[in-house]
Amino acid sequence: MLKFLLIFGVLLAAFYVFTAFSPFYGKRFVPSLHQLIAKVSGALLAILGQDTTVSNVSIFSPRFSVRIVRGCDAVEAIALYVCAVLAFPLPFLKRLLGMIAGALLLSVLNLVRVVSLFLIGAYSRRMFDLMHIDVWQAVFIFFAVLLWILWLLWATRSQTLTRPASS
Repeated sequence: MLKFLLIFGVLLAAFYVFTAFSPFYGKRFVPSLHQLIAKVSGALLAILGQDTTVSNVSIFSPRFSVRIVRGCDAVEAIALYVCAVLAFPLPFLKRLLGMIAGALLLSVLNLVRVVSLFLIGAYSRRMFDLMHIDVWQAVFIFFAVLLWILWLLWATRSQTLTRPASS
């Protein structure tokens, strides 16, 4: 357990150092990711019948507008999840599958979050801050931890089934 926590902490610290000091991350990756999230969210809102326009990292409608900024991109939750998966001592293929599946699921959940927050803002502005700051942030971190636990159960399933019973 201590080894896992140490590796997890080192990986998470490396992630934060990289994000703080990498020019590529801050100047290329983040803006491109935010634009992608805005475009996909805007398209989903259009499918849901919303009259939206996307410009750079912003989604506009006659009723409401949002801007995708750091913290609205799921990067930290994905990093938390990926670091936990990488730190756990299992074969690399299981970790790789877990990282890919988890990152995709958290990315989809983030799109659900952005779309739902836009709709909440458009139809109940007084609920927007509560849902944005209090509810969705907690739900997102909870989901990342739950996803890691589910991956852990799946990835260790064969090990627990084949382990001989102790007397």
